[in-house]
Amino acid sequence: MAKLVPKIYPDDVDETVAIGLSFPLTIGTSEQNFVTTQQIHDNLRNLILTIPGERVNQPTFGSDLMYLVFENVSNDQLQAAALQSIKSAVAQWLPDITIDSVEVESDIDRHKMVILIDYSFNGWASENVLNIEVKI
Repeated sequence: MAKLVPKIYPDDVDETVAIGLSFPLTIGTSEQNFVTTQQIHDNLRNLILTIPGERVNQPTFGSDLMYLVFENVSNDQLQAAALQSIKSAVAQWLPDITIDSVEVESDIDRHKMVILIDYSFNGWASENVLNIEVKI
């Protein structure tokens, strides 16, 4: 995870100083984030899509979201479990982010789960939505 450098939010004006890497990483390029909100968005996506134990020397980093893909539960139970998983991971690793809502739609026929996460950072009034599509 990149360290968040205090910038002038929401007017990040210095486009010569990168504050972190852009995800997903691609071979041959080094995409970087120059705006705080972009880096927060990428950090949140990275945290949620990482399975605990996957990251070296940080065995608790990540969320249990990937395990939910294989659970045989109703949409309401899936949404409650996803909300709990995401909130607990964010509380431990990104405490300045507040999860406002989580919507989960599972499409069994297409073998995918779509998650919409509405969040805010450090009390900043902003409309941030992270859209994650998990396919099996």
